Amino acid sequence: MAPMSETQTFTRTEQKKLPSYEELRKAIPAQCWEKSLPKSLFFLVLDFAILAGLYYILPFVEGYGGWAGLFVWYWFTGMFGSSLFVVGHDCGHGSFSNYPWLNDFFGHVAHAPILAPYWPWQKSHRQHHSYTSHLEKDRGHPWVTEDDNKDRDWISRNFAKIPISGLFRWNPIYTFVGLPDGSHFWPYSKLFTNNYERIQCVISGLACAVCAFIAFYLCNYSVYTFVKYYYIPLLFQGLWLVMITYLQHQSESIEVYEEGNWNYVKGQAQTIDRYYGFGMDTALHHITDGHVAHHFFFTKIPHYHLLEATAAIQKVLAPYPDAYKRSTFSLNS
Repeated sequence: MAPMSETQTFTRTEQKKLPSYEELRKAIPAQCWEKSLPKSLFFLVLDFAILAGLYYILPFVEGYGGWAGLFVWYWFTGMFGSSLFVVGHDCGHGSFSNYPWLNDFFGHVAHAPILAPYWPWQKSHRQHHSYTSHLEKDRGHPWVTEDDNKDRDWISRNFAKIPISGLFRWNPIYTFVGLPDGSHFWPYSKLFTNNYERIQCVISGLACAVCAFIAFYLCNYSVYTFVKYYYIPLLFQGLWLVMITYLQHQSESIEVYEEGNWNYVKGQAQTIDRYYGFGMDTALHHITDGHVAHHFFFTKIPHYHLLEATAAIQKVLAPYPDAYKRSTFSLNS
């Protein structure tokens, strides 16, 4: 066979729109695959300590700042609640440690206080990762065609456009009510297909209920205090989660594929690294600016290795136009 000319090589490279999964995997530094239980526990304790500190300063914030100060406190408490969620998120993916039982235990420790049912979320979220940008199979991100959207009622078409809706779209709408994937709290919702999953749902739901009861007890059984200092901060945590997730999967350049045209690499490439700046990316454990790498290797790489993996992935994707997507929000990035 005659050697391929430079022109022929260029033409074939042009035709190949994305690298293979194996090419991406081989580019990742070996240390990125290492899961460290001490490191994971450090970040879990750190997030709880920061949240405890925020509750410690709450009387001073509210006393001097009033409702405006309380709103700022909600905002930061929601952000660091999302940081805690990311640690539990590692547990759900199996990247917290090398021990599945420890992952599940600490996953409940991280998620139950923020009323996120760990095992049901693990199931729905895994399908999101397994079928990212698949028109029918992607979970958590229901893709809607233009024709389907026209057939919806006004509320279904426009609710998500209302900014304040972000406070309710995670909890209670997604996890409790179950739109669109099925309730994560009700064992007989469409999310679950067998009794083992239903038992897991009950256990994770009870863990959330225990945490909610402890919070209610600490609020002296006052519904007003419970809502003001526990549930509303969780709504802001949900708002952060909705914002982060939306921005990681939505832009004019994102493509969605039908069955027969989708494959794993094409789907994962339809994610975006967002740089928030001002320390927020670090506070959120780089789930914002390391999201592309996370999607390609969601069960393999802990959050504290995402930036190293991102640098490696950028190099592999560089020859392919628009294959690596990122956006910078920060004024100082």
